[in-house]
Amino acid sequence: MNPSRKGFPVERMTRGLLLPTGLLSVVIFLGACSPQGGSPALEQRVFLDEARALLTEGETALAIDFFTRAIANGESPVEARLERARAHLAMEQLPQAIEDLGRAIKLDPKKADAYYYLGVAKARSKDLAGAIEAYGGAIGVQPDYVKAYANRAGVLGGQGKVKEAIADCDTAIRLDPYNAPFLVNRGIFYKQSGNIARALKDWDAALELDSKLAGAYFNRGMHYGAEGDYAKALGDLDTVLELQPGDIRALRFRAMARHGLEDYEGAVEDFSAVLKRAPGQAGVWLARSKAWEEIGDQEKAAADRLKAVSLNPALGEEP
Repeated sequence: MNPSRKGFPVERMTRGLLLPTGLLSVVIFLGACSPQGGSPALEQRVFLDEARALLTEGETALAIDFFTRAIANGESPVEARLERARAHLAMEQLPQAIEDLGRAIKLDPKKADAYYYLGVAKARSKDLAGAIEAYGGAIGVQPDYVKAYANRAGVLGGQGKVKEAIADCDTAIRLDPYNAPFLVNRGIFYKQSGNIARALKDWDAALELDSKLAGAYFNRGMHYGAEGDYAKALGDLDTVLELQPGDIRALRFRAMARHGLEDYEGAVEDFSAVLKRAPGQAGVWLARSKAWEEIGDQEKAAADRLKAVSLNPALGEEP
């Protein structure tokens, strides 16, 4: 990168969405798969409890089988389908999750969680309109469903509907004012809208709530780098890497900040760390070649440029 050129490119931010990463956990583990000579009600309860316990053991595929048995036996059909859908989500089996959630909603149209997880499944399936509708369903049933507002904001922001995304973030923050990631997300949307002052205010406020929130440092560092304030960018990206060692995006943009500060050896070090993890990034090979040029190692610069062009021939057309 030419140090005189202001800022480095800003990637489109899609971080910070508060999608579910865990499943319902139950501490009881039943050793028997089914009772011997028990009543149908007891058998049904054992299948459902066993499925839940298997999830706590990380046996998600087997848990799905037990949820299926519970459903076949008529045990809590809405809950069994909802929990099986969560298990399908954990396995990235999105069509199966969507089918289960749709049936759960038909059985109980007032089940807010079913709408919420349907929104998650639709979003992962790239059905953004369906995700927005499903999150709206969760909110319609339960107006204080904070995660539904937060996730809907993420989908709306990804569609460029920034004003609506900010409105949903406002509601989520009002309902849960101590949830720092909500502030990070709203800051991202304010930045998209061009209101940088509000974005920085939100990121600073998020760090006051949680000084170890890597997402806030990352987004703030990205802003500083784009503005050409490489010293501030470097400080924030250093913190990200202290909190999340090996974060590939932070390494890449810290390399660019170091280049901007004429620390070319540091830039080479960070670009090399990125390429070790993701050797197919043509732009990083090209960026490292420019750092090698600044250091004066023309042989390594030429080798990196050749590699960049082999990955992306269009780079060879640059002047």
